[in-house]
Amino acid sequence: MKHISRVLAAGALVTAALAVTAPSASAGGSGALDCTVNFSISSGEGYANGKWCDYNTRISGNVHDTKSDGRCPFVRAYMSGGGWRDSDWAGPKGDSSPVNVSAPSGQSITSISMSYIRC
Repeated sequence: MKHISRVLAAGALVTAALAVTAPSASAGGSGALDCTVNFSISSGEGYANGKWCDYNTRISGNVHDTKSDGRCPFVRAYMSGGGWRDSDWAGPKGDSSPVNVSAPSGQSITSISMSYIRC
């Protein structure tokens, strides 16, 4: 598993200009997990798709590397209380990795963007 500690240790991070803002969270009364709003983002290094879940406290999906360029894409999720959390990265070309990012307790994910690391 490719953890963020490997991402940070491997080299410089770059964030793509494209960011996706969180969908409006609506109060639900069913108690079931809410993973119905889709996301799809891309950059020159690859793409990611998945779902916003649990009233914007979690994103779940996959990130895919589509280019042999020494850059491995990942998804960066920005938190309502400041800061961010990163998904696993995908690479080399043709590889995909899961996107499973959760906000800290009491926070939500406000937006996501594609980023990459040199790998």
